[in-house]
Amino acid sequence: MHGSKNTTGAVLASGLTPETPLIDAPREVLAGVHLIQLPLPLSLGLINVYLVRLHQGYLLIDCGMDTEDCFQALARAMDSAGVGWQEIREILLTHIHPDHMGLARRVLQLTGARLWLHEHDAEFLERLTQFARYQRWAEAVLRQAGVTDNLIAQIAHVSEDIRKSFHKLEPDRLLKGGEKIAATVGELEVIWTPGHSPGHVCLYGRDRRVLFSGDQMLEDISPNIGWHEDRDPLGEFLASLDALARLEIQLILPSHGAPFSGHRDWIRKTIEHHADRCARILRLLGGQPKTAAEVANQLWERPFTPFHYRFAVFEVLAHLEYLERQGKVTQQACEGVQRWRPAST
Repeated sequence: MHGSKNTTGAVLASGLTPETPLIDAPREVLAGVHLIQLPLPLSLGLINVYLVRLHQGYLLIDCGMDTEDCFQALARAMDSAGVGWQEIREILLTHIHPDHMGLARRVLQLTGARLWLHEHDAEFLERLTQFARYQRWAEAVLRQAGVTDNLIAQIAHVSEDIRKSFHKLEPDRLLKGGEKIAATVGELEVIWTPGHSPGHVCLYGRDRRVLFSGDQMLEDISPNIGWHEDRDPLGEFLASLDALARLEIQLILPSHGAPFSGHRDWIRKTIEHHADRCARILRLLGGQPKTAAEVANQLWERPFTPFHYRFAVFEVLAHLEYLERQGKVTQQACEGVQRWRPAST
């Protein structure tokens, strides 16, 4: 669910485990803002969720994955912070990837809190929870991208456990961007930052110049930008970075890894990273027309697990979509398989 390091030619990230160990006790990163680390299964490592003191009660930003280990770590951290379940009045999901929203249903039942979610991710979640229909769609996209039936079957098999963290949710407030939350750290504004998901949001505190960045900005890697039908995810992501570059930010509180600063330098390097990737894809298309799967096989110089190969192909498709909208590549379909070539040839 996350992309490559911000270095030229780096491979797609397969894990997010920080060098620091998991700490059950929450860490107060700002007055009234606690960072809580929760364990994730497999190679994903840890996720940071944030407990933010409101004038009455607390806001919880993201919930973690739907595993017992993750839930128990959240319960221990809240107990250490002296916060009871029912003191959580609001829950905001930065986006609906399973490591962020998996525990939402369980936590909502315990807290009675109101749920905030961007309207585009609410729509996306509705599609994801229609598992059989979504699976057929995803398999059709992969097949059109040139992925073999055997590998598609492997991808479907390893995705079973992840789908368990996708639950139907009924948000109390559908976000559009621009909404405000009054907190003791100052007013927090919802910033819509699509790309990593259609409805990804960050929270910006102008008073303290702090950004709760979700997966939009992670210090050591750029988020995976996967293809979505009828959208330009990479174009949206780059535009959202431009918007964030105009803000004054001193502290970035990400969903993975340690808090950091220097958002404009990070944004510059990330834009350069995607420009380099687009250029490399164009070079790879310089000979015979290629499928997205063939491009992915050449773009990263190592084999993938089936789980991560799916994200690699969808990321290539997002870059091809972006290039096509710029008039730099064209596509042609033959026997149900889509091949790409530079527009000038």
